[in-house]
Amino acid sequence: MSGTVIAESIRDTFLDTLKSQGASVETMSALALAASDPTIQRIFKGLGHAGRDVYLVRGVGLINVHVRSEPPGWWNILKTVKEDLDFLRKHLRVERLFVLLVGRNDRFVADGYIATEFDEPPFLRHPGIETKKYSINEKSHLDASKKILSVEKLAKGLLGAKKAA
Repeated sequence: MSGTVIAESIRDTFLDTLKSQGASVETMSALALAASDPTIQRIFKGLGHAGRDVYLVRGVGLINVHVRSEPPGWWNILKTVKEDLDFLRKHLRVERLFVLLVGRNDRFVADGYIATEFDEPPFLRHPGIETKKYSINEKSHLDASKKILSVEKLAKGLLGAKKAA
């Protein structure tokens, strides 16, 4: 099984776990269809493109899910995605969170981190800045003591996050 297939399975298991705990998870494509403001609609459509993995979790906010199929975690967040999420945060007054998942080979599926800002915990250091993206290395940028151990605990942690949507 390829790393991409494994990563998709981890992401889907995480989203299914959120739903099994009562969360309403909506895709950006679905939100784009319902949006009346052309700017918001364009942003939702852009965030709905393959590989962006942005969702609205009602009562929590917009989540941007990133998966690494095996340790150590290494993720890239496109600057344009962060800018769009920041815009939506400001104009729709909805929280935005980054969920960074690292696969496991057991029933717990993945461990991970929930972050709101790059200069606050679980970050120890700001991610690397490249031309078009932020690069996050688990060992260099994140506090291992803040790692949440299992998709179930990650989902519970996310659902317990500041209610904003």
